[in-house]
Amino acid sequence: MTSPLLDLFYQLRDEEGFLLSIEQYYRVENYLIQKLANDSDIAIQENPNLDNPKIKLLCQALWVKSPKEKEKFDQAWTEMLQFQPEINIEIAQKIPIRHPEESISKIINPMDDTESPSLEITPSGDTKIAPETSFPQIATAIEKRKKITSLDNPDYYPIGIAKLQESWQQLRPLPLESPRQTWDLKATVMATAKRGFFDQIIYQKKQLYRREIIIFIDCSDSMIPFAGFGRIMKQTWANVPHFYFDNLIRDEVLQQENGWESQSLTKVLSNYSPEVTSCLILSDAGAARKRYVEERLSATETLIRRFSRRFSRVAWLNPLPYHRWYGTTAWDIADLAEDIPNFSMFELTTEDWENLITWLKEEAIPPRHFPFNPNQFQQGDNWDEDEDFFSAKSRLRLFEEENEPNTRELAKRAAFPLSLSPNLLYYLRQHQDKNNQAPWYAIADILLSSLVRKIDRELYEMSPDVRKLLLEKLTPEELKSLAHQLQTYIQEQIGDYCSKSVYWQNQQWLALAYLKPSQAVNEIRQVLAEAIKNNNRVRLVRLTALLENISAALADYEPLLLLNKTIAAYSRGDLNHVGNVLQLSPEDEGTRQKRLIDEVAAIVPYNENLFTAETVLVNKTGQVIERKPVKAYFYDENLAEVRKWKKAQNYIRMMYIPQGEFWMGTEDEEIERLVKKFGWDGFRSERPQHLVKVPAFYMSQTPITQAQWQAIAATAKIDIYLETNPSRFKGDELPVESVNWYQATEFCKRLSRETKREYRLPSEAEWEYACRAGTKTPFHFGETITADLANYRATETYADEFTGKYRRKTTPVGYFQVANAFGLYDMHGNVWEWCADTWHDNYHVAPTDGSAWTKNGNDNYSPLRGGSWCDGPDACRSAVRYSFYRRASYDGSLGFRVVCGAGRTL
Repeated sequence: MTSPLLDLFYQLRDEEGFLLSIEQYYRVENYLIQKLANDSDIAIQENPNLDNPKIKLLCQALWVKSPKEKEKFDQAWTEMLQFQPEINIEIAQKIPIRHPEESISKIINPMDDTESPSLEITPSGDTKIAPETSFPQIATAIEKRKKITSLDNPDYYPIGIAKLQESWQQLRPLPLESPRQTWDLKATVMATAKRGFFDQIIYQKKQLYRREIIIFIDCSDSMIPFAGFGRIMKQTWANVPHFYFDNLIRDEVLQQENGWESQSLTKVLSNYSPEVTSCLILSDAGAARKRYVEERLSATETLIRRFSRRFSRVAWLNPLPYHRWYGTTAWDIADLAEDIPNFSMFELTTEDWENLITWLKEEAIPPRHFPFNPNQFQQGDNWDEDEDFFSAKSRLRLFEEENEPNTRELAKRAAFPLSLSPNLLYYLRQHQDKNNQAPWYAIADILLSSLVRKIDRELYEMSPDVRKLLLEKLTPEELKSLAHQLQTYIQEQIGDYCSKSVYWQNQQWLALAYLKPSQAVNEIRQVLAEAIKNNNRVRLVRLTALLENISAALADYEPLLLLNKTIAAYSRGDLNHVGNVLQLSPEDEGTRQKRLIDEVAAIVPYNENLFTAETVLVNKTGQVIERKPVKAYFYDENLAEVRKWKKAQNYIRMMYIPQGEFWMGTEDEEIERLVKKFGWDGFRSERPQHLVKVPAFYMSQTPITQAQWQAIAATAKIDIYLETNPSRFKGDELPVESVNWYQATEFCKRLSRETKREYRLPSEAEWEYACRAGTKTPFHFGETITADLANYRATETYADEFTGKYRRKTTPVGYFQVANAFGLYDMHGNVWEWCADTWHDNYHVAPTDGSAWTKNGNDNYSPLRGGSWCDGPDACRSAVRYSFYRRASYDGSLGFRVVCGAGRTL
């Protein structure tokens, strides 16, 4: 007899168009069996207690999603009851019950014995349905309860929970007669004594037995990728005894998957009758690691023969497919079926699962064939003679040769998370293109490969060198897609637990680094500051390792990445390194700790510390041919002494200049062209052109203004007196000029004292690197310069541009609103800018590390850079060097800017 509930389910889904899956039917059936039935073995599919209104409410909660569907459901339910003459429909209509949500909540949480106010309603067709959200909320509550139970998702495996439930219905232990008669010795003796002679044997009455199933699950390392399926099977086949073993079933078996409590195998077997008990073994038998172990085969054969005498049927379920058994111990174990008639091995596929269930029911199964080509599994020596077997490239190459393209693609995706669980890797596989999806057992191929190392029971980590190689193969779009998948996985599977777990919090920051990097940076900044404050060295070690791992995603946040090295040194207790990097004199640890916290707060960029502007590219005629957005990070050095001035003058904006390398100077051919065209031999000081690597630093966005100068000049003297208003052209926002090199240096010293941060003049290398901002053209604007872009003597031309206005004075800093790629203004023209170096006539033996060149030079002169309002365009080039003025000179065209950071003196 078919289930009327199942018929109703198919009617609603196939005829009425309800969006339902078969698992929603089995969920109803499970709850009815577990919560509503008195007998756990009740055959609900044959005798549903449909007069219980809670059954209708449960079905309604899980299947109905709108008032319109509610009407169709009520009508179909009534029609179903009409075909059940044994049910009194009137009783079902008159029994008062609680509000639907209260009733279902009792079903969901039977441990809750608290009483709620009753609301008498009648479940008739005229009953008003609750708001449309009521029943989806109930269904959501049931889904949440299910999710809390386990993270294992049945959809990840070839056999889902619906199929397991259906199979259990077929295998459910039912009463059966004893297969043989048993001699009743006592009754026979008494009958013989009564008669005085023996004439017949008296047998016991036939007894009823229940068919039994016992399951043994392999919990060794090679089975971890499939452990979720074993747990789902245990939950679904709840009444079946489960035992666990590690690789081989020995004299003792474990009672829990992750426990130590064991039980004697002999004692376990003695509890079951051989005639009515079947055995199921879940193990890869060496196929997962592609291994053949003679000792394992011998021990397993002994065990299988023992089991064949103790069980009516012995089934071995191998999670790997047939073709993966070849060449491993699994192949020879499967061959034992030829000598042991009640033993067989099955693969975990839909087709062979049916065979397994039939086998356990002690029914005949059709002959099976193992389709595969052994030649494709022959592995020769693929190593080059001089190849390093253990290098990342070699391991990755071998993995790619041994696995199909879809598995290789999944391995690339597996490199994205910082660490892997089987469940997470199954989730990533599900989000592969369905037409190019890796086989489900590819999870084992990846987790058990040489690319990955195990760090906990169900936690793995891709080797850092291999991870780097695989991540390089992913496009930016793929990385963002994986970040979104990881974030969704955490939200769906982990939820609020994420904030309590360092492991999942790090994964969350990884996803945010690609999706919302500013949020990730700010959250990590807060945790870093707290860990430094609490002197939590262990936490700092983990955080610095995390930042190292996600550095590719945070490449635009180089201040944090550079500071991370210093924090790592602090976590190791290397206080001298911390002091050197932060430019601190020897102090106690507490002071350095406070300074490090200040650096975290000041250097790490916030959302509001992202400067945006636009830079332009011009051709030889001065025509703008391209505009590009500029994004650069900064911090503002507040100057409290100038509060009386408007807010724009109360700080110096320091732009972050990332580390990098560039070709400093000018090629010989270009130098000779310039000398010939402009008639000045000074261009020859720009040779030889040489490669310079520059550490990161900060540079003031504009030349120092008169307002900023006055704020610092008003403070106490360190070496020399500073005039508070030395400039020829007056104005708070105009660059300060008419200052010599010594006064500029005094300004830096006083600024350092007032701010507790080391400020100085830039080195020549730093200045040119910052000016070029990644360009190789004469100007960071491009091939030439125009009066619309800078303040210089525009009555003269550099290339083919038109002449322009000659302003004959300085202009407010940032007047033209055209920044370079580092967010700097006025690098060409306005005022010449002092550098820290002493003058050298050329770059022969110049330093290549970005430091100031102060040895063996002319101490009376320092290089000036950038040109000024009164100079022609050739003097405003990025590479030009000027030495006309001595260090002690004053002129209305001489100014400076300041830097802070990694520079040093040679």
